[in-house]
Amino acid sequence: MGPPRAILLPALLLMLIISDTVDLKSATHQESLAKHALNSSLGFGEIVYISMPDRTDRQDAMTLLASTFGIKLKLIPGVRGSEMSPKAMPDGLYRKTRPSELGCWRAHVNAWRHLLDSDMDTLLIFEDDLDWNPNLKKTMETLSLQMQNSKIRLSEPSDYERANAPYGLDWDVLDIGSCKDSGHPDFKDISQIWDDPDVPDIGVTKQNQLMYESLHNFGLTDADIGKKRLLAPAYLTVCTSAYAITRQGAERLLMAMSYIGFRNAVDTDMSRAFREGRVRGYMLTPPAISQFRIGGSKDTDNRDPGDPRLGRSARKWMVDNMKLDNWEDYRRFKQEKLAKVTEESSLPARG
Repeated sequence: MGPPRAILLPALLLMLIISDTVDLKSATHQESLAKHALNSSLGFGEIVYISMPDRTDRQDAMTLLASTFGIKLKLIPGVRGSEMSPKAMPDGLYRKTRPSELGCWRAHVNAWRHLLDSDMDTLLIFEDDLDWNPNLKKTMETLSLQMQNSKIRLSEPSDYERANAPYGLDWDVLDIGSCKDSGHPDFKDISQIWDDPDVPDIGVTKQNQLMYESLHNFGLTDADIGKKRLLAPAYLTVCTSAYAITRQGAERLLMAMSYIGFRNAVDTDMSRAFREGRVRGYMLTPPAISQFRIGGSKDTDNRDPGDPRLGRSARKWMVDNMKLDNWEDYRRFKQEKLAKVTEESSLPARG
């Protein structure tokens, strides 16, 4: 005979209470870990940005953006491919590869080495021609919660990840700034989708045909596009405006795109590594970060940036937020002061 029912029911109730308490503690910890996305490195070990030494105009802009939005950036100097030693040229280089593409590759490789030379788990890499939505930190906090509760990772997170990694550590590359992307044709059922109020509207998304079609291929309808964001295994990606790497990601990228060889352009080779399965990536679409383009020399140099708009621009918000008419403020101050004096003088005298 088993235990009496009078004993089983309280025991079962106690187990349910304990289970609910554990789940609540776990959820609370995840929320606390996701708050790291609100810090000056967006929850990564550090944020670096690549900029040619002579593009002080772009560095000024990046410094302004960082200060305005509470982000800390470290400069990784760009490299002139035409000045690289012939002995440092990677194997497999295409004959038609431009010096600018070679220099861009070298600067990104230097960023990967920067992570491996440190004791950090992750690194977020920016280029200097980017823009983001003013609510970027909230977007990244939501992404952290989604990745902590991932339905698409291949293994359970380790205790270290649960305790310390806002975005997990099961990936090599987390692409949050692709200007065009598409998922693997055999794995369109592997994705994670959530509501995000800061996703660009469908009119903007439709201008990027590849991304628009990709969202449909993952099962989103026109009613979803402009309301939802999606995370999926990276397959075909264009541009390296903003992406994060883990330590194992830096090792794999160095192996695949330097030690073994490099062909043409850093985003092209990275996309090839995704498609061939040599590097494990996730792609966020629509992206949280895109190129900046409103006209002028500060715009992206990318020849095919896709649609650069994000619905709202941090750069435009920054300009509007810093507007000042100092002397108009003083005039208003004087008028208010005069009005107060006039009002006080019109009050009846106290007897």
